[in-house]
Amino acid sequence: MFFEFINQSYFVVFNALTLIVSLKTYGKYFDTAFKYLPIIIAYTVINELLGYFLLYYPSFRVFLDFQDSQTNHIIYNIFDLIYFPFFYYVYWKLITNSQYKKIIFMGAILVFTGYLINSFFRNPMNYGLLYAYAIASAFLIFSIVLYYFDKRHKKINFFQPYNLVFWVSIALVIFFTFSPFLLLFGFHNPDVWYKLKFQTIHHFLIILQNILFIIGFIKCRKRAFG
Repeated sequence: MFFEFINQSYFVVFNALTLIVSLKTYGKYFDTAFKYLPIIIAYTVINELLGYFLLYYPSFRVFLDFQDSQTNHIIYNIFDLIYFPFFYYVYWKLITNSQYKKIIFMGAILVFTGYLINSFFRNPMNYGLLYAYAIASAFLIFSIVLYYFDKRHKKINFFQPYNLVFWVSIALVIFFTFSPFLLLFGFHNPDVWYKLKFQTIHHFLIILQNILFIIGFIKCRKRAFG
């Protein structure tokens, strides 16, 4: 079972490694807006493990009362409703411009509305809410752009190698620029998705995201945060 899991979900190893590094370096950012980031990373690891067992072990679905669903989409839909709000809140907290804060607040409400609307057209128990995911991803990138506009107004350089926010932001922008397009393409063209190994590309994006997180945790300095 272990080797089968590694073969199917090898990228989760990088999630777990990121969690370990985030805990070992926690003293650098425990009193910042990212103080709950290790919890989000731990939740990501647990979610991936749960998703694997729900997908490949029918008896596990029955154990968790998911016997009416043949997929693991519901846990990823729930994950989105925790993951995205966390980062919206982080960038809302980091930004000082009151107008930008209002935009993030209102945008977050629209994102949740998008998930609700998407649920009317696709059963979230059996389908990923990918259109809502794409909207949530785009708005997260937009929130990060607002954060950098806020920094620019203060005449602060874009490149800040000792600022954890810099590395996390780069990782999020790269991942969420490509992930929605890949998943939506796979939804509409599953045969091509598997034939061209787009799933492997998506896994590579997860690995790259985690590598950038790890670099940020290692290089970050408390005084450079913000």
